Amino acid sequence: MITVVGLLCGVYHEYLGRLGVAIQSYANIDAHLVLLLFLPALIFESAFNSDWHIFKVEFAQILIMAGPMLICATFLSALMMKYILGYTGEFNWNACLLYGSIISATDPVAVVALLKELGASRRLATLIEGESLLNDGTAMVVFLVILDIVEGSEVGIGEIVIKFIRLSVGGPLLGCLGGMFLSFMLKRIHNNGVLEVNATVFTSYIIFFIAESTPVEVSGILAIVFLGLYMTNTGKTRISAESEHSVHHVWGYIGFVAETVIFILTGIIMGERAMRPDSQIVASDYGKLIGTYIILHFIRLFCILLWWPLLRQIGYGLNFKQVLLCSYAGLRGAVGMSLALIVASSTKIPRYI
Repeated sequence: MITVVGLLCGVYHEYLGRLGVAIQSYANIDAHLVLLLFLPALIFESAFNSDWHIFKVEFAQILIMAGPMLICATFLSALMMKYILGYTGEFNWNACLLYGSIISATDPVAVVALLKELGASRRLATLIEGESLLNDGTAMVVFLVILDIVEGSEVGIGEIVIKFIRLSVGGPLLGCLGGMFLSFMLKRIHNNGVLEVNATVFTSYIIFFIAESTPVEVSGILAIVFLGLYMTNTGKTRISAESEHSVHHVWGYIGFVAETVIFILTGIIMGERAMRPDSQIVASDYGKLIGTYIILHFIRLFCILLWWPLLRQIGYGLNFKQVLLCSYAGLRGAVGMSLALIVASSTKIPRYI
């Protein structure tokens, strides 16, 4: 409903006076600013509040779903664009793969929230949430590698492999180093909830900024994921017993605000850009959009079933009902929108007409 409100504001911003002017400026927000403002809050809050003991048992399942399964979904989504939806010509195979990497980044915020509200299995909620955390980081790595190719950069196989390793390994290492640094600070703060909350917020944002900056250039998402996992495993013991309740409540509220703003911002961006005079979106595209939504669920179901024989043998296992729920839990959100905005703002990528 929040997204629908944002969509209406984006479509009818011309009739909203000064508010409409503000909405138009929000619709043209820089993609990297969206990543910097919202992802550290969303990802750290989710990782920090996860159940480490369940997560480590399901880690192998999560790796499969966020690794090989994501790459499989990327290729199948590219095939869908090329051969089912019929985007050809200038929309070449590389462009299809770039789209596949964008649309494969899941964001099951609403699904996990619903599972918690209904009192569903904590194991299943952790599996879905953990897959989303690592999935976002993996999708970002795949996206950045393919983006270089689409933008026309002369990259060889060796350079692609090196970049993939740097992004996927460097991010977790930086996140663990950030977790050690944060634990070191928290150990020296006693019973001061304000300072302890500020330390966690400061560290999560500065680690993401360092990861995404030019000298380092590793995966900021994976860095925040492993920062949060380090804290939920080891760092929580460094928080004062008197302040632990406050830290968790503040981060819960930060996550709630970030989720609310990102959903309404998503609606505003879609509504404003779809109604521009220079928009190339036609009625057939909206029809294909509905088809895409349906096909993506079948792609995700196929990918899970492909790996199901292995998934049900490791961790806590996975029955068929859980497979169906996991396939529906692959909703797309903040990360996919941010990656799409990066493509839209790139001057090196030709526009498809």
